[in-house]
Amino acid sequence: MILVKADVHLHTCLSPCAEITQSPLRVVQKAYEKGYNMIFITDHNTTANSKYAMRVAEKYDTLNVYPGMEITSREEVHILALFETLYDAEQLQLEINEYLPNVYFDKEKEQQIIANEFDEVEGYYEKSLFSAVDLSVEEIIDLVHKYKGAAIAAHIDRPSFSIISQLGSIPERVQFDALEVSPNLDLEKAKEIYKEYSNKYKFITGSDAHSLEQIGTVSTKFYGNSNTYSDFLKFING
Repeated sequence: MILVKADVHLHTCLSPCAEITQSPLRVVQKAYEKGYNMIFITDHNTTANSKYAMRVAEKYDTLNVYPGMEITSREEVHILALFETLYDAEQLQLEINEYLPNVYFDKEKEQQIIANEFDEVEGYYEKSLFSAVDLSVEEIIDLVHKYKGAAIAAHIDRPSFSIISQLGSIPERVQFDALEVSPNLDLEKAKEIYKEYSNKYKFITGSDAHSLEQIGTVSTKFYGNSNTYSDFLKFING
């Protein structure tokens, strides 16, 4: 058994709210320096920089990088979609693109940077990643599961863009795989505050890093046979 130190919620410069220095290369380097052995790249409504981060990680034997995204539902609830393979993540991306509005604000044109593993700009994402997709929470969860991903409620303690802030509670019909707590709240304290969910869901935490300085502030730790996606699933389902 090994101790897995994971960050389930990391943004790159592709997210319009992230700093320009948050390139895939620098994010992976910083995560490695901070001692992580598992991270997920979760830009807003897109996986486009995940493949470059995964390429960077090929030179680090101890760090596994997985693709994902942070999807904004019709109700403006943020949902983390975490995947094992780039293929599955990109299949979901194709569907999500169909439900993103065909708008592209001027302020976003140079804030949605697709950057490769060499720190070079490949281009700009030409859909508004700040926008909500025209899908409900349940529809998004179903799509994530369709492509073998884990659907996790993002930062449930935040006063905006969380399932609780937007809907008041987590409906029984909604089937998340886990609940994420922001760096602002200790995990054990969260289990007390949200004790009505603690028996049903595993609580995890992610940095939600939008700058390099935020990487390493918190981590989800668990013991597994390896730092693989399958062991992560065993942990959140256990």
